[in-house]
Amino acid sequence: MRLIAFLRTKIQLEISILIGFMPKETSPDLPEINFPTPTFEEWLEAAKNELNGANPIEKLSLSKGSLKIKPYYTASPETNQKDFSLPPSENLYYGPRCWHNLPHIVISNEKQANQAALQSLAMGADGILFEPRKSDIQFDLLFNQIEPEFCTLSWLIDSEYSDSIADLNFWIEKNEVRKNISGIVIWKEYPKGKLHPLLTCKQISPFGVLVKSEPDADTEIAAALAKAIHLIESQRNQNISMDAALNGIAFSLSIGTDFFLEIAKLKSLRNLWYQIQQAYGITSALPVHIHATSKVWLNKEYEPHGNMIKSTTSAIASILGGCDSLTLEAGDEQEMLNRIARNVSSILREESYLSKVADPTAGSYYLDSLTADLSEKAWQKFQSNV
Repeated sequence: MRLIAFLRTKIQLEISILIGFMPKETSPDLPEINFPTPTFEEWLEAAKNELNGANPIEKLSLSKGSLKIKPYYTASPETNQKDFSLPPSENLYYGPRCWHNLPHIVISNEKQANQAALQSLAMGADGILFEPRKSDIQFDLLFNQIEPEFCTLSWLIDSEYSDSIADLNFWIEKNEVRKNISGIVIWKEYPKGKLHPLLTCKQISPFGVLVKSEPDADTEIAAALAKAIHLIESQRNQNISMDAALNGIAFSLSIGTDFFLEIAKLKSLRNLWYQIQQAYGITSALPVHIHATSKVWLNKEYEPHGNMIKSTTSAIASILGGCDSLTLEAGDEQEMLNRIARNVSSILREESYLSKVADPTAGSYYLDSLTADLSEKAWQKFQSNV
């Protein structure tokens, strides 16, 4: 009961913030339920009366890091929704709002990892996020019965096992699947030297930036951009073209519990990356791939299924923010918990229909303003650190 009450309260709060301060159209056909649309001045006066004359903007505003969250938002020249709206996906199968469900599978034994991957793919996953925990991976065993043309195969790589990418490239050449294989390669730490053996695979982004979680979202975005620029410049020193370096970038972020801030964080990162592309003079760069991860959230008060609620809200925030791929960590190797984590994404697509609209939050005054503020502060921090 406590879980249900918690979730109901959270959803009611989120809905009220998202749509509660936007103008409401009334219908002349139903005069009994029509309500006049109050102006900002009317709201301000009513709120001031309830606060015994205090200024509602000052009294009810709150701070999140360097951001100021106001209690009321309207359209303003500073928040142009065209800058932050997500374009419709071109993937007819997944719908206008497309993301790939990527369960995380550790490779310590190729046969076991292969069985886990096949089971996940059979149960609704769109691809796999593999993490090698050994050297000399036998890819013939790992990819047994896996067809790359029908799923995405992504990688989370520690520099200790960076040689596995060279072995992967050899397997791709041997099996002639270069045109069919897709995914991203996310680096925990970048090894020295060349990182581009997969650049000739047009559907693979080999320069994945693992974004470190920070207390403030603007600091996190600024650090991600700086890390990506450093990676691009290092690859440029290896005679990689600017187009190839930029198109090879991907970002992997951890999504927290602040619903609206996480939406704004993803939109802000994508928006600022477009600015960086323009600064480099690139007009034909591909949209950057953003991978979102919900880390395990443990709270004794909400166990045993607290992580399920957290991963669900984080997944919704990731999808509304425009993630291209999504990994939800189960927190345990129990098959039931893994199944729940895997199914969250499927349910949001097939039963909640989040894939039906390209950008469900487009036009929200609050989110547009929050994204604009976050983008401005992150850009300032980025410029001061490069």
